[in-house]
Amino acid sequence: MSVRPSILVTAFGPFGGREINASSLALEQLVAADRSLRFRILPVDLVEAPRRLHEAIRRVAPEAILMLGEAANASRLRLETRAWNELDFTIPDISGRQPRARPIDRQGPAHLGTSVDTKALAARLGAGSHEVECSSDPGRYLCNRLYHAALRNAGVPALFVHLPLEHRLPPERAAEALGMVIEHLRQEG
Repeated sequence: MSVRPSILVTAFGPFGGREINASSLALEQLVAADRSLRFRILPVDLVEAPRRLHEAIRRVAPEAILMLGEAANASRLRLETRAWNELDFTIPDISGRQPRARPIDRQGPAHLGTSVDTKALAARLGAGSHEVECSSDPGRYLCNRLYHAALRNAGVPALFVHLPLEHRLPPERAAEALGMVIEHLRQEG
């Protein structure tokens, strides 16, 4: 009997005046379908979210990380290919922090790229009738901050996926697509 690779999946709690987060809704559906996943819902907080992510990585020791966030302007799944070394919050986090045009790591490169084959993954999702695109711009908000942290420190394949809001992509359909992403991560690992 083979052991399934340990996958850590993160999502965010509500922010910006919304009472729900599409990423948390999709995560709930995903975990119901695959009980082997380890998961965390992180607060949209510049200090607390990275701390909790690092703690989860330490405790879970995952073989891959899938990070989820919502993007109000998205109409399809967005596979983020890189994280930028910059914070530039257009709205405050839940604690009122709003850094502007500030590097995450003063000594680091301009961006970090994922090792996940996003082109192959996009093709797989497209063949499964999921609308998807690869993106090199995850914004400069907390999604980018956590992705940068995972790519810089986790030492395992990491991927960030932005989801459309739940009225554009129902959580059940998002979870179906994310299940395919999980299988891709398990096969790559």
